[in-house]
Amino acid sequence: MAVVMRERIPSVIMVRESEEQLSGSGCCGRLEGEFLVCREGPVFAERRAQIEAMGPLYRGLRTRFGDDLEIQVVDPRNLLSLIFLLVRDFLRYRVGVVEAIRTVTRLPVQAVLVNGRLVSRGPWPDPRSLSHRIDQIRSVAGGSSPNRLRELSRRS
Repeated sequence: MAVVMRERIPSVIMVRESEEQLSGSGCCGRLEGEFLVCREGPVFAERRAQIEAMGPLYRGLRTRFGDDLEIQVVDPRNLLSLIFLLVRDFLRYRVGVVEAIRTVTRLPVQAVLVNGRLVSRGPWPDPRSLSHRIDQIRSVAGGSSPNRLRELSRRS
């Protein structure tokens, strides 16, 4: 009986804060959306701007790759989900221990990771340039060494 090995699809983790203020605990500790508008405008305008700026990147990747790309959007305050996804990708894509520790310690509030490797910190990258990097990673993923994948993931 032949076993068909499915090609691993690239994993993209987008880290960004959600538009809410966590005030306490439980369901009553969350303030968000229209509730947080005062006379001058939204209370968390900078977060709303980051969310809206991420939209073209997300849509561009989804349009370009469809279901051939796993995209996760995670709030950095959701440590359980973030750590789970990072450890999963570190193991799945053979990220070395030193690089994994460096990624976790350098992870900002807004970042993009591809296959467990930090590829963008701060402003969202251009969808075309990130798509190009993902294409490069995909083209060599089948028979390439982890060192070659690491090199491609690091390029700016």
